[in-house]
Amino acid sequence: MKRRIHSYDELFTVMPEMGAEMERIGCECALPEYCFTNYPEAGYQEENILIEACEAVTERREGSEKVYFKEFPEVEAACIYHKGSYDNFPKTYAVLLRYIEENGYTISGSIRESYIDGAWNKDNEAEWLSEIQIPVVTAVIR
Repeated sequence: MKRRIHSYDELFTVMPEMGAEMERIGCECALPEYCFTNYPEAGYQEENILIEACEAVTERREGSEKVYFKEFPEVEAACIYHKGSYDNFPKTYAVLLRYIEENGYTISGSIRESYIDGAWNKDNEAEWLSEIQIPVVTAVIR
């Protein structure tokens, strides 16, 4: 499901909306579940954020007005787990971006946030677990 959102808080309504539409058209989620947000535009934005809300499925189906099917290529990525509230994502992003820079990598694709545990299965925000994935390539040294 691709759309522009006003703020990251809107993900709390987009994800359930996508899930309901997927269920309506008969999608079956792959196991283990892989639900993530892909950010197709480069750079951090506070508002007017283009997102692709995604869920891995067992088979490609006919899309609808709300959802479509897309295959993401395999990539090498720098990844970090984030435990707790999404409000603290900026700190975790800073750690990962510093790692990328200090280790000679270059960002090579769209950033993804994979949601492993969250509001749908954990009552306590402290138990939420996400993985930030940033596609990278090794910088060429000349």
